[in-house]
Amino acid sequence: MKRRLLLLALALVTLASVFWVGIPVYIIRPFSPQTAGGMSLSYSLRSWSGVVTIAALLLGVTLCALAWRRLRKQWTRGLLVIPVLILALCAWAARQNHFEWMFAPIQAPEYVAADLADHVIDDELVLGLAYDGEARAYPVRALAYHHIVNDVIAGEPVVATY
Repeated sequence: MKRRLLLLALALVTLASVFWVGIPVYIIRPFSPQTAGGMSLSYSLRSWSGVVTIAALLLGVTLCALAWRRLRKQWTRGLLVIPVLILALCAWAARQNHFEWMFAPIQAPEYVAADLADHVIDDELVLGLAYDGEARAYPVRALAYHHIVNDVIAGEPVVATY
């Protein structure tokens, strides 16, 4: 019975770690509706994910060590590697900025004169910026995916975001 409890605890710790890291990834994704409550939950989980996933990894390794002695067959012992690998992956993923992977900034935007911008329709929303005699218009449709444009206007670096 104690062996089953150890394996159940290991499974629950592993699932909790996966959900802790996975929920913010699921909630904050391109082109999906996001609520204030969902964003709050996502940022709370994300802010604690580094500590929680390391604690889960340490607990998982401890549970595996305890279960190792209670398992008799080699192949069942070998299966204990799977949750440890998943927990280690969660600990690694918690330290990555997946938002940067999803919302890659536009690093080198290219511009054309307004009358030559055939990829922008007449009624399309744009984010406009004018500085020191130069002007730019960033289509909101493009910003909705990338969220950030790194640009230089009149020799000054600027960041446009939406």
